[in-house]
Amino acid sequence: MKVKALLCIMITLLAVISTVTIHPVDAANTITVKTKVYKYKGQPYVQLIGGNKEITATINKTLKIHAVHAAKYDTENKKIDQSYFYLTDVSVKYNHDEKISIIYSDYLYTGGTHGMPASINYNFDLRTGKLLHLNSIITNKKQINNLKTSLSQSLQAKYDAGENVFQEAISDFNIDNKTPFYFYNKGIVIRFEPYEVAPYSEGTVDIKVPYTTINK
Repeated sequence: MKVKALLCIMITLLAVISTVTIHPVDAANTITVKTKVYKYKGQPYVQLIGGNKEITATINKTLKIHAVHAAKYDTENKKIDQSYFYLTDVSVKYNHDEKISIIYSDYLYTGGTHGMPASINYNFDLRTGKLLHLNSIITNKKQINNLKTSLSQSLQAKYDAGENVFQEAISDFNIDNKTPFYFYNKGIVIRFEPYEVAPYSEGTVDIKVPYTTINK
């Protein structure tokens, strides 16, 4: 039930993301923004400051909606049981080269030993306002194979070093357009949720993959 509930919530949030409409800006100027964290009924969200006024406003609306939905889900769960809750946390992972990566780490608790976490990423092109999904970076089969090979090698290295990684997941994991990722200065970071490649106790597993590896 926990997994189904969280999956429904994630689908709702992803539907909101897909409806964002942005208009491109003049290519003459470099786009830079600063970020600030606010709260909506206790749920944090990021807002951008600067850049193109129209694009920034639309991105900010999307980022705030996440916190609004989190507050709504929290209220709904507390109506069922006061011990239940839905919380989100937010982190700016990258803000450079006219791209920004923001990850919300959501957590649904409905009883039991622990709740269910989920990461939802927002990667924006600050010049166009376009949401960048994994297929914006990985555009052909060769790049997909390179990405999977690199991830498998990194998981194998973790396993060989004695880290608590599922042996069977080293070569058997799921990567698709909904896989959480964020940018770093040399490439992208793929995020695996708890239970995907490691036990719950290990939390999320983030693995860097350089552009040079993806494109080789």
